Amino acid sequence: MKTTYMAVLERESDGRVIASIPGVPGCHAYGRTPSEAVRRVKAALRFYLKEVLKEGGRLPKQPKPITVEIRLAV
Repeated sequence: MKTTYMAVLERESDGRVIASIPGVPGCHAYGRTPSEAVRRVKAALRFYLKEVLKEGGRLPKQPKPITVEIRLAV
């Protein structure tokens, strides 16, 4: 079974990158680089989804992202 989830990456003030999966509570992982964070969050998501299916649950549906560009004169 293949399913697609979107990861959101953010750089922390200490330089680490955090990758999180919106709509999947607690599914996030840190890395020194974006690729490391993605690799780690992918492993976390895979583990989470396998556990959900093993317990007879349903896969979480990821919310459709809404993005808005905001421009400010500061």
